[in-house]
Amino acid sequence: MRQVEAELARPWSKIAFGPVVESRYQSAIEPARTRHYILCHLSGMAVFDLFVFVNALIIPDVLVLTIVIDFAVLTPSLLLLVWAMHRRRVPTVVASTIFLFPMLCTMLGLMLASRAQNAVMIAFAIPMVMLYASIALPLPVVHAGIVAAGATILTAAAVALHPGFDLGGGLFAVMLNVSMAGYLLVAAFRNEVSERRFYLLTLRDTLWSERLRARNQRLLSLSDTDGLTGVGNRRSFDARLEGLWRDGAGSASPIALLMIDIDHFKRLNDTYGHLRGDECLRAVAGTVSNTIRGSTGSTFRYGGEEFAVLLAGAEAEQVDRIAERVRSAVEAAVIPLPGGPPDGVGVTVSIGYAAMVPEAGLPHATLISIADAALYKAKQKGRNRVQIGHADFATTLQVA
Repeated sequence: MRQVEAELARPWSKIAFGPVVESRYQSAIEPARTRHYILCHLSGMAVFDLFVFVNALIIPDVLVLTIVIDFAVLTPSLLLLVWAMHRRRVPTVVASTIFLFPMLCTMLGLMLASRAQNAVMIAFAIPMVMLYASIALPLPVVHAGIVAAGATILTAAAVALHPGFDLGGGLFAVMLNVSMAGYLLVAAFRNEVSERRFYLLTLRDTLWSERLRARNQRLLSLSDTDGLTGVGNRRSFDARLEGLWRDGAGSASPIALLMIDIDHFKRLNDTYGHLRGDECLRAVAGTVSNTIRGSTGSTFRYGGEEFAVLLAGAEAEQVDRIAERVRSAVEAAVIPLPGGPPDGVGVTVSIGYAAMVPEAGLPHATLISIADAALYKAKQKGRNRVQIGHADFATTLQVA
């Protein structure tokens, strides 16, 4: 972004960007520029070839030579150039610049070869080539300047060599080319400056949009993430459950919820302090997240020392295995606590879970109630265990 702002602040007379922005600019415009140049070359060559009918009237004595050069040399060469440009075999701008010189030499060469009275009129058609290079294509101003300078020099030489020009007529032809070259270069310069500035402004808007999108994504992530443990927070849990419930009702896909509570967490807090309790919460959250990784599950901090895991499309047996893996993983983990035992502290969790297929008219709070009741039962039975929840929807919620 700073590079773009620096380019926008540069004097307007400095056309080229710095290396990084210039490379990006050329890469951005090259595909469209190549397509445009190809269309211009094909249509321009068609117009050039149509002038053979005009040449038949103004330089009839070299008509055969005109036809041979146009259709046996220039047209095949242009078609080869277009193919090479299309295949990215040649630099588009350089190839287009070079190709205009054979056209100029052909026009002026035919003028010198002809002894027809009207042959001198060709000198007044040279500005069309400069117009083509500066406006129709347009070439970058440096390359357009090369074409304009070359066209003017070649015209001056041809006028000086052609016996049909007197001093006044020759001077007029040369001055016409010089003035047209100047005007067209000014137009080419303004056009390129405008195009480059438009690119910078567009690039700045794009970069700002990307930065804003990244910041919004970051804010969204922060709003959905528990700041202490790094897992989803209660807000993201509610949104995720609501979405799964809605989708599951339409597809008859089961949803499972694990409610996980750290056993005797208050005792740990009172013994080692709240900061050590926070370390414990982070460790348990990481263990749960790592254990369910690879499944369809998502981990959330439900509140306090309680966590929740949502599983989409999981059957009861699969959920039971996942819940037991989580319980075993937490039990096996050793949490290092500064100021605690040298070997760390071991904790356990109680887990209650429920799995069901959402039904129309059934609130998703039902799943929470069943899993929560199962968790309560697991703690009643002595903690450090997994308990499945059941429900009789017609009457009351029960726990087996």
